[in-house]
Amino acid sequence: MNRKLLLLIAFVTCSSAIVQAQLYLGIHGGATLPQNSYADSRMSDNEWMFTQGHQFKAGAGKGFLAGVDVSFALPVYPALEVAFSADFMQSNPSRDVREYYEYIYSMRYSACSSYEMHLPKFQNIPLLLGVRYAYPASTTIDFYGEALAGVNMRRITDWSLSYASAHWVQPEGAEELEFDNIDSREYTPSTTFAFRLGTGFIINKKITLGASFCMLGSAPLVWNRTTIVRNVIAGQVVENTVQTHTDFHSINPTMVTIQMGYRFNPFKGPRHTQDW
Repeated sequence: MNRKLLLLIAFVTCSSAIVQAQLYLGIHGGATLPQNSYADSRMSDNEWMFTQGHQFKAGAGKGFLAGVDVSFALPVYPALEVAFSADFMQSNPSRDVREYYEYIYSMRYSACSSYEMHLPKFQNIPLLLGVRYAYPASTTIDFYGEALAGVNMRRITDWSLSYASAHWVQPEGAEELEFDNIDSREYTPSTTFAFRLGTGFIINKKITLGASFCMLGSAPLVWNRTTIVRNVIAGQVVENTVQTHTDFHSINPTMVTIQMGYRFNPFKGPRHTQDW
């Protein structure tokens, strides 16, 4: 066999073995703690950003995260890893924002025969690439620090309000109609630059315990509003629909995360040949 071909096969085989020996896959989950204006719940003009968009505030509450990561320890310096992380983060509005809407809107529509409101959820999907350095604190525990950057895909679920006036009488054949007024806002997704700084511990090369500071990027709060008003004319339900577009101040998802995970080398297993 050609010597160059043999060298190529040997090189590919060795490279594959090195990659397999240094590759780690991981899963993790934890809590998100919004910070700064992202968590600010002080209201202005008696409304909130879901409907008015005032003063860059989001009023996001505590939430959760779940994600996966892939890391590769450099063969020449195993303490340094190249890491990729993908997370899903979700938060509801904070408790005081929820209480505000529950109280004010229930008072405002107390005379209605039915009333229903859905507040939005904040969702972020950061896709980050960077480095992680592990320092052995003991024979079983490594202390690590990491810095990653990439993009964040932000999504806010719809805000909606539906109510029926006390005098609303449904015409014959229209029993499926529950509300005569529907007001909804559909928020436009955004993609922004994001980064994360983190630290923590790796136990027995498998269990991870850590905390991170995440800045997921500022983007305008943009929404399309749809208002539907139903009236009964000559025994028939007539809908009047109005749509508007709004572009208000930006919001900046910033949060501290606390997470726990498990990572493993998918190629590492029991040896079946004698180690000479």
